[in-house]
Amino acid sequence: EELDIKIIDTGAGLERVAWIYNGSPTSYQDTFLNAYNYLTEKLDMKVQDEIWEKFGPYSCTLNIDELANEKEIEQAWKEVSDKMGCDVKTTMAAIKPVQDLYIILDHTRTILITIMDGALPSNVGGGGNIRNILRRCFLIMTKHGWWDKIGMDGFLEIFEYHKKDMEGVFGSFPGKQEYFNNIMKVEYDRWKYSDESSVVKVKKLLKDKKNKFDMVYKQGLSLVSSCGTNLLPLE
Repeated sequence: EELDIKIIDTGAGLERVAWIYNGSPTSYQDTFLNAYNYLTEKLDMKVQDEIWEKFGPYSCTLNIDELANEKEIEQAWKEVSDKMGCDVKTTMAAIKPVQDLYIILDHTRTILITIMDGALPSNVGGGGNIRNILRRCFLIMTKHGWWDKIGMDGFLEIFEYHKKDMEGVFGSFPGKQEYFNNIMKVEYDRWKYSDESSVVKVKKLLKDKKNKFDMVYKQGLSLVSSCGTNLLPLE
């Protein structure tokens, strides 16, 4: 049945409207205002807005997933840097750590909403998605040494700032803070254990299957779904 009111879905999104209105280098600075300010201050991270403003128009051309190898990735970064009028090292040094910061902001907000809505991290289905992005957060923060700077208490504080950012739209969040915090602590402990054991399991799998990708891929999926094996350290 046709709708009485005809619309065109432009994909603009509420967050992009705020971004355009404020004229910020990225939408993350507006969407995650309090959480962004908290993390950049705690991590002593200086975001170079002038480089991000140059990078923005060309960022869509840097689709790493579509590039075949390291050489193509390096070439793509060089092409973007040339268009920006910057050298590659300066561009990557300004962009890559902040990209990871934005991943943390995005993933932690998703984790907050889904768990507060009743979902739980697990090895399968939607719960598997929650666990995967949570473990990606742990991995990124460990890789950059950010976990040493803020620890579990600082990590949990990110979610409190997300609540401040969203309360104007969603209102107050239900009082499940202790419940939520305990889930994060348990998941971190599980990740720490599986992070070490996963490398051993997957290396053995690669050796047994003689690096045949299709066989490793199929059995790797089984390890993730049945044992919660963490494959992220091998990315």
